[in-house]
Amino acid sequence: MSKQKIVIYGSYGYTGRLIASRAAELYSNVLLSGRNEQKLKKQAAELNLDYLAVDTSDPLRLENLLNDAHLVIHCAGPFIHTWQPILDSCIRNRCHYLDITGEIGVFEGIKARSDEIAEAKIMAMPGVGFDVVPTDCLALYLKKQLPDADHLELAFMGLGGGVSHGTALTMAENLGEGGAVREDGRIKSVPAAYKTRSIDFGERQRTAVTIPWGDVSTGHHTTGIDNITVYTAMKPSAIRWLKLSNWISPILRLDAVRNLAKKWISKKVTGPDSKARETGESYIWGEVKNPGGETITAHLKTPEGYRLTAMTAIHIAQKVLSGDFKPGYQTPASAYGEDLILEIEGTERV
Repeated sequence: MSKQKIVIYGSYGYTGRLIASRAAELYSNVLLSGRNEQKLKKQAAELNLDYLAVDTSDPLRLENLLNDAHLVIHCAGPFIHTWQPILDSCIRNRCHYLDITGEIGVFEGIKARSDEIAEAKIMAMPGVGFDVVPTDCLALYLKKQLPDADHLELAFMGLGGGVSHGTALTMAENLGEGGAVREDGRIKSVPAAYKTRSIDFGERQRTAVTIPWGDVSTGHHTTGIDNITVYTAMKPSAIRWLKLSNWISPILRLDAVRNLAKKWISKKVTGPDSKARETGESYIWGEVKNPGGETITAHLKTPEGYRLTAMTAIHIAQKVLSGDFKPGYQTPASAYGEDLILEIEGTERV
């Protein structure tokens, strides 16, 4: 594949801006894209890059965007609404697909098309950010330590960070939907805050609660483990609210309620500032268990989540651009191994 252009779609969102800025430091052949031409024009001038405004509902414009692109880094969520047309165009144009989703439905949807993706001789790797690079790598590391493991539990905790506008909108989109775990190989819907567990993150002990994190999908592909649960550290008051949400889930699923939440987010949520990104840290915990009850645990320490996302997304893009990729659907660790995360500055495994 001789094409070299990098397309960043959704480049002016919170995380897209971080990725675009990092890409601009390394490459001149970056094309910024998204729906809003005014935001693109301003960003392109700041970074000295080209841009093209494209709506994912316009297949002809998408073709024009990707027909000479080597890869796209898709940053425009909620991804459940945007991944399919972009992947369709990537397959037609033999353009590698990367995104920063954490949505289980997106991972499953792309995995179901792995043969089609491989036939186009490209790689599709959703989840090249904080969700799911560090957890995916830790999962594979643990599986190799205990090869007969049949249960995997993962958890994470952030210190000094926050939530971006786009992440908050995805959360609003899923109000009232509950959680998800994997049991006996199948993804199972469960209530919000299905389980809690006290977890030693290395730096401190925290109460963590189950969430529908991307590893419920990707962990099975990476490790073959049939039972997977993912937790995040959370304050007791937030856990109580999650449990309450199970009782009012029909109300939370109303369009009017979700739209109200989105309006509030649009006014109030901006994401961590540069100081928080530079000083914040994330702690990842993982545990595997085999049928005999033997357990092994391990930890990762990484930079703040959004900073890490920009680092891992560009790091993986660099690998693809150099010809280092596996055709078809891949997870970060299935393509690049459990030590991929250790190639990122500021990470360590304990």
